[in-house]
Amino acid sequence: MNHLLVVGFYLVNLGYVTLRLKSDTLPQNLQSLIEELSTKVGLVLLVLGAMHFFNLFVFSKMRRRALQQNAEPPVLPDGDLTVTR
Repeated sequence: MNHLLVVGFYLVNLGYVTLRLKSDTLPQNLQSLIEELSTKVGLVLLVLGAMHFFNLFVFSKMRRRALQQNAEPPVLPDGDLTVTR
């Protein structure tokens, strides 16, 4: 299952990167080229970071649920404790 998630993650990332790096306008000079490229790469990195944290959140929920299902039931108390003052 982990391998399938990794492959799906890479396919989504590559598809998003190829769509985002397409540009409709030609840059006028070197400065506009660098600005447009850094904006596009920055947005791609933000989306990749968000996807990564979402995956970590899902994995932690799955792990927590698995640990709860495999945990032993709580132990009943043996008796009462009285507090004296």
